[in-house]
Amino acid sequence: MQIGLPTNDFSWIINLAFFAFILIFSLYGAKIQMWQWLKQIEAGLIELKRMMLESRQTAIDTFKIYGRTEKDVASEIDRWLDYFTIMPVDLDPAGILKRLDHLLDNRRDRFQEFVSELAPDATEIQVQSLENTLEVSQVLDLIFRIVRHFYILGKKTGSQIMIMQIQMQMPDLLRIAKAYFDAIAAFSDGKPIGDGIGPLVITKFAREQGATPDTYVHEISREVGYYPVEFEERTVLALRATGPGGTVGKPGFAVKKLVEENKGKIARIITVDAALKLEGEELGRVSEGTGAAIGDPGPEKHAIEQAATENGIGIEAIVIKEDEAAAIGVIPKQVIDSLPEVIERIKTAILKRTKPGDKIILAGIGNTIGIGL
Repeated sequence: MQIGLPTNDFSWIINLAFFAFILIFSLYGAKIQMWQWLKQIEAGLIELKRMMLESRQTAIDTFKIYGRTEKDVASEIDRWLDYFTIMPVDLDPAGILKRLDHLLDNRRDRFQEFVSELAPDATEIQVQSLENTLEVSQVLDLIFRIVRHFYILGKKTGSQIMIMQIQMQMPDLLRIAKAYFDAIAAFSDGKPIGDGIGPLVITKFAREQGATPDTYVHEISREVGYYPVEFEERTVLALRATGPGGTVGKPGFAVKKLVEENKGKIARIITVDAALKLEGEELGRVSEGTGAAIGDPGPEKHAIEQAATENGIGIEAIVIKEDEAAAIGVIPKQVIDSLPEVIERIKTAILKRTKPGDKIILAGIGNTIGIGL
């Protein structure tokens, strides 16, 4: 128009629409973006709420089999979903692991007490699996309530940063929630899960060396025992949680106790556990490293490291790579297929880094639900 080109009414309409768009976007672009983010979060919240409610109902249906009415079970589970644990003071770190271990023991005792009261007809093994079912429902309930909290707070305060952070994390939160949601069927039915690969390796290794359920030494630590087996003129103390209920036990303290009972005789500590794989890595990939492969909050790992350090014992780890869905869901075929390779690496580690007459602690870390002796 400025250089004298011919114009018409249509070009004026286009120019006006363009300037109107720029003006509206400049004034209301942030609000439009906020509206989009809020809608995406709302959709995610609807899905989280669905998974939370369905997992709660699965827990109710599972518990009511063991002697209580559905109404009683529902009210008690709703009360227990709010149960929390306050972590110990860390401003003065001296003794924090001992205090944390004490709190975790108390929490576990309360869980067992609650489940036993809610399922009076359940056996000890069933009680352990019911604990896992309840914990999954707790996790899904907590995820939903936290996301809902920040959604409402961000909407109330108009905080664009807060809403943006929730929207950006929502895909990952949904992925984690779905992994737990899919896993609740495994826990309620008592099926082996991916996290149980450690105890499964121990049992297979021990059976290859002639161990049986009768040779298993029970309760050297809480819900943990071991198979004493002979391999290539070495004594292997193959340690795992007892099972087949859903328990991890306290393997770190069991390792420490075995070291103390065999003072100066333990030459190597080998831990086997599931580990979180990176995106793009193959499910069931086996890796080796140095250190204690155990995913506890601290006390168990510290017990293993302390025992190894004080007695000059070499400590190594063999891990099987899994994602969240595989770790807490029914154990996938790819993970089971890794068993021969893991056992071969254990044998290689023993033969290369120990000598005849040595004693070795082989600890399989993981949840033993559905995995018998």
